[in-house]
Amino acid sequence: MNTENIVTNLPNENENLRVIRELIERKSKNLEAIFDAVPIGMLLLDENLIVRRVNNAIRKMVGKSYTDILDKPIGDALRCRTITVQKGRCGISKQCSFCHLRKEIELSIETSMPILEFEFKSKIKFAHRSELPWFSLSIEPVTIDGKKEAVVCLNDITERKIAQEKMVEAIEMKSQFTSTVSHELRTPLTAIGEGLNIVLEGVTGKLKKKQRYFLELAKRNVDRLGLLINDILDFQKIESGKMTFEFLSDNMTDTAREVYEMMALAAKKGNLNFVLDTEKEDIIAEFDRNRMIQVLTNLLSNAIKFTPAKGTVTFRVFRNDSDLVIKVSDTGMGIPEDDLKKVFDRFYRVNRPGKEINGTGLGLPIVEQVVSRHHGKVIAESEVGKGTTFTITMPVAMPKNSSRADELLEETVSKS
Repeated sequence: MNTENIVTNLPNENENLRVIRELIERKSKNLEAIFDAVPIGMLLLDENLIVRRVNNAIRKMVGKSYTDILDKPIGDALRCRTITVQKGRCGISKQCSFCHLRKEIELSIETSMPILEFEFKSKIKFAHRSELPWFSLSIEPVTIDGKKEAVVCLNDITERKIAQEKMVEAIEMKSQFTSTVSHELRTPLTAIGEGLNIVLEGVTGKLKKKQRYFLELAKRNVDRLGLLINDILDFQKIESGKMTFEFLSDNMTDTAREVYEMMALAAKKGNLNFVLDTEKEDIIAEFDRNRMIQVLTNLLSNAIKFTPAKGTVTFRVFRNDSDLVIKVSDTGMGIPEDDLKKVFDRFYRVNRPGKEINGTGLGLPIVEQVVSRHHGKVIAESEVGKGTTFTITMPVAMPKNSSRADELLEETVSKS
């Protein structure tokens, strides 16, 4: 063995080790600086939920120094109410079993499964804050030196939650106000309408031509206002999730014939060719009969209203495998492409030059929502000057254990 070579190599090896140590130390400091600079609160906890590392965002959140946070149970470090007010011990007190923070961290460490963006209202009372904060919690389990630990991210979402709560309250207040006003208007409006009918029928005496003209004008406007109130009430019920549906096995062919007969007189007055096209065999499906009559009446009313004399309105009902398909087509004015994208928006009405625009702008949104509650969809196709077709497609049998009502409520709130 050449001992001279060993002795000669030792300084070089020591220098290499020193360089490696410095590199590791530098990288460690860089990681610490990054960890500390993250604007979201971050902690590193061991399996006993003792704080091993913490960043500046947490320190500011609880108003403590690093030394008052490190090596403390998480409840002590974050000023849990059980510790600061009730003088309990973190992890032992009765209230700890209800602590979302502890339960989620313990679950993540035990299962080695991450938890992402779990939102909860904290039981922890922070310095200089009167309200209990909301947090979005993310946990990433890690193994360091063979020991289970967890990186915990606490994002304070209190302001967003308060804003959401205020928005929900505002929506509920708007809904209640709309409902109250609409109901209060409906009673006197009904009385006015009945009074006008009595006078128009000549019960109170014979009318002059000019008197009849103005009374009929008033009656038409009363009827329009009544439709507006009904549409607003219906849409308000849908928005709040309070519109009830009774899905029963029923005959859609018979329902279509009933609606056709209801609308036939209006089509005749407009001098239109009104066609009903159904299959020979009855189509039995699950649907709310009254709501679907409302949908079909709305679509046919629009088709008749915007189709010139001698035009054609076609009402088709047929089955396509497991789906029920309903088509309402007309040879009327058509809808411009830009307007076609908005016809299902609430209160939107297509501008039709030379044609008086009646209606509330809620009919088609109600159609879309009712069809959606039947797990179906409605699409509009149109070409200016050639006509419009509305197509409803929905399942013959309603899906079981459906959560569509919850989805609809979320969509409504997000759009508000």
